[in-house]
Amino acid sequence: MTASTDLRTERLLLERLTIDEARAVVALDRHGRAWAADYPTEGDLVVAGIACEAGEHYDETGEFGVYQVRLADTGVAVGGIGFIHPPEAGEVEVGYGLAESARGRGLATEALRAMTALAAQHGVALMVAVTSMDNVASQRVLERAGFTRLPGTIQDDEDGPMLRWELLLRV
Repeated sequence: MTASTDLRTERLLLERLTIDEARAVVALDRHGRAWAADYPTEGDLVVAGIACEAGEHYDETGEFGVYQVRLADTGVAVGGIGFIHPPEAGEVEVGYGLAESARGRGLATEALRAMTALAAQHGVALMVAVTSMDNVASQRVLERAGFTRLPGTIQDDEDGPMLRWELLLRV
């Protein structure tokens, strides 16, 4: 991992998820790793599994990928954040999640703002996110990070009706 693929905020270090770390997450191999007791979450397992399935096609060095969210003062991994896919037509989708022990302190908002700044630096015009109808905590994170909820819902084949959120980064 290089410094160019890490992001630092006041309280967080966002580190690119390497394929080795993704394999450890999938295997729940905590040996020698600084992870919160309730990390990885179900979402982290899914994302790490996708990275492992991609194998040699997984790009652990690109800016528009997956990051582990770590507490800057301890280095402990408490969640993940990342782009669902590279930007397409100036738009990129972001997803995130934190372990229960890290919630309620504004860390998700702080991580999301860092990803927003990264996307803006790379010329992305629009960031989008989706939340389930009942995920009020995630909706509040998006609101605090400046996203606006679009009217209506979109249908997800697996999760049902979802809310779409957008943040215009440039006109």
